[in-house]
Parts: sequence; structure tokens; C-alpha cells
Amino acid sequence: MAARQAQFQVERVPGEAVVFRLAGNLDLTTVDRLRAAVGPACGTGVEVRLDLSAVDFCDSTGVGTFVWLHRQATAAGGRLVLCAPRKAVREVLKISGVDRAIPVIGRAAPPPRT
Repeated sequence: MAARQAQFQVERVPGEAVVFRLAGNLDLTTVDRLRAAVGPACGTGVEVRLDLSAVDFCDSTGVGTFVWLHRQATAAGGRLVLCAPRKAVREVLKISGVDRAIPVIGRAAPPPRT
């Protein structure tokens, strides 16, 4: 039986803020892609936002990766913000206590100026 390819995407969203849109399952098979894509931005001393609105699943390796990225960002004088997690992912963040260490907000980008 062939192993199923993990479905996961990381995309940098153009604009002023450093925003990455994640999609799919965040687990042992996908966290290396997240670290490789987002880690360098976390080392620049800016605010990095992860749009989690399309993340279906997050296991303990995903949570650990959020903590690692948070440490990278704060060590460089920036911060990591987790944005718009679905209910299941929000519960994982709450149960693990990560939501007390890393800001979790409702949307990835500020509302447009009028």
C-alpha cells in the first residue's frame, strides 16, 4: 500500500505585513516545510502572522513548531501571531497552553483602510 502524500501548503501573502497562509494538515510529515518557509522570516525581527484558517489538523509536532517559530521571532526582537484557527486547531492550542504564550487572533490581516 502506497503512503499518501501529505496535503499541506505554505504561501507568503503579498503586502505590508509578513503573513503566511497555511493549508492542510500540520503534522510530523509537514512541519519541516513550515520551518523552512517561515523560519527565516521569524529571524528578521518583524511580526510574522500565520493564517491558520485553512489548517484542518494540527498535532503535537505542529504545536512544537509554533513554539520554535515563536522563540525564533522573540529572540530576533519580533513576534509570531497565530491567526484565525479553526475550532479543532484552536482547541489544540488551548489544551497545550500555547494560546497563553503566543497571541491568537481572529484574522490574519488588519481590516482595509477606508
